[in-house]
Amino acid sequence: MFGKVFKRVFIAPLVLLATSAITPAEARGRELTEEVFFQPVETVITAGRTEQNIERAPATIAVITSEEISASGALTIPELLRLVPGLDVMTISSSHAEVNARGLNQVLSNKLLVLIDGRSVYFDFYGGAIWQGLPILLDQIDRIEVVRSPSSALYGANAFSGVINIITKTPRQLHGSHLSVQGGENSTLYTSFVQGNTIGDTGYRFALGTRQINSFSDPNMDSENVGLANVYLEHHFHDDTRLSVEGGVSHGSIVQIVRLNANKFRATTTYGKLNLDRGSFKMQAFWNRADESGEPFFPPGEDVDILYNTIDLEAQHTVNLGLKHDFIYGATYRFNTIKSNIIDKDHQQNLYAGYFQEEYRPVPEVSLLAGGRFDHHPLVGVNFSPRGSLIYVPSGQHSIRFSVARAFRNPSFTDSYIHIATQPPIGLPFGLLIKGEPYLESEKITTYELGYTYFPNQHFRWETDVFTYRFRDYIGPGEPIITQLPPVQSFVNLGSARTYGFEMSADLIPLPRLKLSANYSYLDLNNEYTVLRQQQPPKNKVNFKLFLTLPGEFTAAFMTSYVGKTVWEVPTPLGSYEVSPTEAHTRSDAKLQYKCLNGELELFLAAYNLFNSRKLEYPLAEQIRRRATAGFRLSF
Repeated sequence: MFGKVFKRVFIAPLVLLATSAITPAEARGRELTEEVFFQPVETVITAGRTEQNIERAPATIAVITSEEISASGALTIPELLRLVPGLDVMTISSSHAEVNARGLNQVLSNKLLVLIDGRSVYFDFYGGAIWQGLPILLDQIDRIEVVRSPSSALYGANAFSGVINIITKTPRQLHGSHLSVQGGENSTLYTSFVQGNTIGDTGYRFALGTRQINSFSDPNMDSENVGLANVYLEHHFHDDTRLSVEGGVSHGSIVQIVRLNANKFRATTTYGKLNLDRGSFKMQAFWNRADESGEPFFPPGEDVDILYNTIDLEAQHTVNLGLKHDFIYGATYRFNTIKSNIIDKDHQQNLYAGYFQEEYRPVPEVSLLAGGRFDHHPLVGVNFSPRGSLIYVPSGQHSIRFSVARAFRNPSFTDSYIHIATQPPIGLPFGLLIKGEPYLESEKITTYELGYTYFPNQHFRWETDVFTYRFRDYIGPGEPIITQLPPVQSFVNLGSARTYGFEMSADLIPLPRLKLSANYSYLDLNNEYTVLRQQQPPKNKVNFKLFLTLPGEFTAAFMTSYVGKTVWEVPTPLGSYEVSPTEAHTRSDAKLQYKCLNGELELFLAAYNLFNSRKLEYPLAEQIRRRATAGFRLSF
């Protein structure tokens, strides 16, 4: 019964809308330029730590706009990111996703820096981001900038494969109250209330939200149940100075796979942040804190307890050295404390860094950028991360970029200090002792890129990026040492890999009110860095997006992604590894939306995994099932 209803309510209208022909007379009714949704992105800030034209960005970058977020029907940030060329997004459960760039994804992925308005939100304990635990609502997001190039030259250790910067809406952009509710299958219920406004030179924003969803494999089992709140205040002074403060808290539980089993974690995370912008000088200070407990990584052992605090200070200054030179320099200090019953003892770290970047424009068509960063870590010492780019823009239609960069990732607290004695498997007299190694080398990567962009008009954009990289000193669990009892498994520097690939993407507006986007990614990796030397990322990935608006205030979106075969090395209960592939698979999402009350009320139907393709994206993951939802968004 549900299948028939679903096809009538979801599939039939979307197919009808997607295949409808729009006549020239209809096109003249409302020009495409009136739809903010279709406007091209012109400036970005993440690639070079300063606002610049996207055609002159010194690294490969993509942008997801708030209009695309709204049109997609997505519930989570990873659902949005899977359509970005070159990004690897792996759905493990309804509350667990992993994201990385260009073949480096894994469970507990730790090689991609994630920022919210410049504040790092990675979990210092293992160095990765817990996406479903981020204290932010989709309705708060103005855009997401995705840098798919090593960026340690400006951002330090965790910007190994790139940077994802989630940029929120300002009070002026919100200008009122916005209430959203979306619910449906798997006990899905996402609620969001965001309000923002300005009073003279002062602006404010606050947000409240909840996230609830059940497991794909067991619809009666709670998988995510989180509530969050945050508040933001800013004041603009008359001397080009802006001061802002913000803070937030999230509390609840999510289920994630850490090694072999699904574990439920309960956590309270809080943060506070202060920013001061005075002309070309910027200062930022923030505090991140998390108090987390969870089920044992190796049942039936003890529950896991983790408490961490991070204090981060940063200052940056931009100097204009004339018509042809811009120079950026800055310094950061980071203080971490960790307490946990799965490390050898309580630890703290002091991390220092300084960075610089100069842009030189000998002629208007050419930009030369060079920069670097020195980072000091108490265990590995000093790392230097250089980067250089040559950007040639012969006309407003073409842009060519060549860049080279070196990046690194420091060992995390788990790499250096983990200490867990597992319970003996059935039939064996002893378990496994998992220990950290404090004398590891940093992981290192060097990347060469050549990018070309063709942008003849507002209706078409083409981009091609070719790259090769080599990384070495990859950190991972080594083979258990069985010459002692119990056997000991430690983290080691395993090896290296060479990779080459390319990415092509195109945005096309063939008719008013119709936008098509497609991209293709190819990757070939020579694996010398895993225990069995057999793990391989997918070679081929294809993404397609269709956005359509029709008279009568209806809009529709259809998104589909193809991921090729992936070969994994998955852990076994005895600490060894076995090879297990996942099949090539395709997944599609869709949304149908209707606006009324002069656009202040939006009603929508959305489908995640529209055709119910029950595939695994990781050997130990849940089968991904269809999730139909409905909801509304009210602005007042």
